[in-house]
Amino acid sequence: MKYKLRLPSFLAKDRRRQAITAALLLAVGLATIGGVVLATSGSSDSPEATATPVATSTRTPTPTTPPTEPTLIDGVLVYPDELAEMETRLPLAVMLDNLATGARPQVNLDKADLVFEAVAEGGITRFLAVYWRNDPGIMESVRSARVYYLDWAAELDAIFVHWGFATSDGPADVQSAISRLGLRDLDGFFYEEPLFERDPNRASPHDGIANSGALWDQAAENGWDGPPAIVPWTFKEDDPARARSPDAATADTVDLGFGGPFFSDYAVRWTYAPRTNSYERTMGGAAHEDGASGQRITAKNVAVMVTDIWSADDNTAHLLYRTTGEGQAVVFQDGVAIEGSWEKPDPSERTRFYDAEGKEIAFNRGQTWVEVLAVGDPLSY
Repeated sequence: MKYKLRLPSFLAKDRRRQAITAALLLAVGLATIGGVVLATSGSSDSPEATATPVATSTRTPTPTTPPTEPTLIDGVLVYPDELAEMETRLPLAVMLDNLATGARPQVNLDKADLVFEAVAEGGITRFLAVYWRNDPGIMESVRSARVYYLDWAAELDAIFVHWGFATSDGPADVQSAISRLGLRDLDGFFYEEPLFERDPNRASPHDGIANSGALWDQAAENGWDGPPAIVPWTFKEDDPARARSPDAATADTVDLGFGGPFFSDYAVRWTYAPRTNSYERTMGGAAHEDGASGQRITAKNVAVMVTDIWSADDNTAHLLYRTTGEGQAVVFQDGVAIEGSWEKPDPSERTRFYDAEGKEIAFNRGQTWVEVLAVGDPLSY
């Protein structure tokens, strides 16, 4: 089938109108083409003009200045304004439970600057977790105090946070020790929400929760402001190449038995992770993970101090630790073991660690765990 072009009715059979319409269409087309040429070629007296190029940005990005200020407890570098904000408050030294059947996993333990671990009684360990650089929010499970943890809080000018305390007619009495040391403390028995509350999903007494923001607010209301009077440890940068040195005392694993064998619920293993140059924690044969983040607990330094432990002889199971004086120690960092000693002249002074030549050991920046063993407790590396 063939199709014919059909013209509008007013043009059909009218040659004169067809000619006029064609002329008009040609004029419009030429005018349009001329406008495009003028727009792209410039004016008639500038035949060689070209289009103006689009401007592009040549601004150089401002380089990010690295942080320069070391914090007092874990040595992590921060910016000056961050350090100034931290110095308005005092550290929180928080007693955390570690009972295998009720207190695990601890919440926000991985955010602590420093952790001390020692036996409370019956071979069951308890943690003193110190927070200053980080604001963890909630901390769980908060438990009662023992006197020797007070000496470690005192050396950090910290606010001692606990839920109850050991009472005794002898040297294990916590209230008299707090008074003697002049410690500032916040006890869950005497404060309610928002400082302290109970976790409905855990059984008492392993259900204690403390809130760091509310604790710091209460401290400020009490006039307990910073900066803290802390004489810091010496800090250094990571040095994972140390483990490859021919004379290095490498330590890929560290096993500790608190008052019992390596296979108890409170036995600890630290395993060196070259990828992060840190030690990963296993407890009771399982990876120790934080209850909030789900992350494995790790440490840049593991400092083991060996000391004397004895019964308080107050008709209870309370223990006493020798926290002052000196004793044997081993510090693990960069995949190596540094054998030496620890010293603490009095309760208010820092516990310091020295190598076999008597030189103070510098710690890697980041979280440190101080593992406090009794003389004779198992230690293998």
